[in-house]
Amino acid sequence: MAKRLELSQYTRRPDPRSWLTVLAHLALVLAPIFFAAFLGPSLWWILLWAGFGFLMNGLLNLMHECSHYLVFRSRAGSDLLGRWVLGPLAIADFDGYRERHWKHHTHFGIDGDTKDAYLVDIRGLKLAAFFLRCFALREAFGKFRHQTSDFPGDSKAPARSRLWLARVALFQVFIFGSLLLVAGLAAGRPWPRAFLVAALTYGIVYAYGLASITIFAATLRAIAEHQLEFGHAPSPRRAALRNFKCGPIFWLIFGAYGFAEHGTHHCEPSLPYYHLPRATAELAADDPELTPTHGYLAELATLATPASRVPSQAVHR
Repeated sequence: MAKRLELSQYTRRPDPRSWLTVLAHLALVLAPIFFAAFLGPSLWWILLWAGFGFLMNGLLNLMHECSHYLVFRSRAGSDLLGRWVLGPLAIADFDGYRERHWKHHTHFGIDGDTKDAYLVDIRGLKLAAFFLRCFALREAFGKFRHQTSDFPGDSKAPARSRLWLARVALFQVFIFGSLLLVAGLAAGRPWPRAFLVAALTYGIVYAYGLASITIFAATLRAIAEHQLEFGHAPSPRRAALRNFKCGPIFWLIFGAYGFAEHGTHHCEPSLPYYHLPRATAELAADDPELTPTHGYLAELATLATPASRVPSQAVHR
């Protein structure tokens, strides 16, 4: 077990800086859908669809940071961002996600772990089969059914479901209205044509990108972080924890908001993401297995190879 840190040395940064970071990231991720609305249907939409889908996974990581109350100094700020922006943007129940995620931490890798995405088998052609399931929206429908099912014995779940769905509906009206303004007013199209362009942008680039590429990327990230490699015994836990080396592109897609230091996050879940690199260095001095040695793609390549997988550094807790 890695040593515990002196958490008093890790103070929260000012909220204005955090808000600037969040707003800049939101602008970057949403830029492809608004550019698509301005441009109109073209082959560029394929790139914009993929770009938005992959980058949106970074905002799912930010929603995870909100679920731990780590984005701002006060808990209210994380609740506001998670419930009213990030959850509705991802068409997700933020409070339900927070509850399931905490159970993932408390039951990590054992019975009761609410996260099962990392158990998806991607060896050989199974990776292509999984991508096709995402492309055909089978994975999206499954995840939506899962998050709309009530927790057993939770008497507050029906009321909560109505609230999060209402927030999603309100936010989606805002998104579509914004796309309509860009497709019409900004691009100079007549309103009937602008409405069609906005509807196509919303359905293809935004909604389909979220339901296909984002789910694919989020699952690959979970697999890289948690799936056991060949030769690792599933006892006492059926999951691993890893830290990753990550350049700026793969940080935006996979490793944003502390996910590149996912092993460290599970050791110290109360630390904001911007302190995790320092915490990783401190913990790795005592536990070398926490030292990041390779990136997400290298780990996924290892996990996807049927016969030649070799155990690499993974933290088992």
